[in-house]
Amino acid sequence: MKKRLVIGFSLTLGLAISIYFVTDQYIVETKNLHSGMMASYDNYEERLKGSDLVVIAELVDEPKNVLTPYGGGYPDGHHVSKIKISHVIKGNDELGQKIIDIREPYYIMEKGLSPGKYEVFYGDYTKMEQGNKYLLFLGWTEKWGQHSIASAHEGKFNLDGKDKVEQNKIRGNDKLQKLRKDIFSHVEISKFIE
Repeated sequence: MKKRLVIGFSLTLGLAISIYFVTDQYIVETKNLHSGMMASYDNYEERLKGSDLVVIAELVDEPKNVLTPYGGGYPDGHHVSKIKISHVIKGNDELGQKIIDIREPYYIMEKGLSPGKYEVFYGDYTKMEQGNKYLLFLGWTEKWGQHSIASAHEGKFNLDGKDKVEQNKIRGNDKLQKLRKDIFSHVEISKFIE
């Protein structure tokens, strides 16, 4: 009788642990961090001036999640993403047709003892998707030794209309709609889409 009880308890415990680990992989909750640290732009000229490198590019590999420990609250983090540049609008023309690493302003962190993960985005940023073309406004940070998307959601614009998540975010943000419209009136998008 005691043996059956131990076996029953072991099976129940094993099932509970299995359910936790499976659930932990598939439950993702989105968080947006809105802080006043990002510069904000009203038009194409300002956006261009506030960037070191402006390119047409696409994501070519799975981004790498990077977390930086932080005292209390959420850690800091980002994704390192490989992009292939097809055109340089501002900056070093030699980067055309090259693959470079950039920082995307989002990261993924565990929820602790609760199953699942948080996907944390700065501002209203949405992550790049493979196979889509983007207009990227990048800033160089000497400390990191690499470019990053400048001003989160005001630094990445999908060109081919395939990024539905970004489209939904823009639809709900009047200021971003105006900025996007002004940028697209200055950049001849059709010549960058095949």
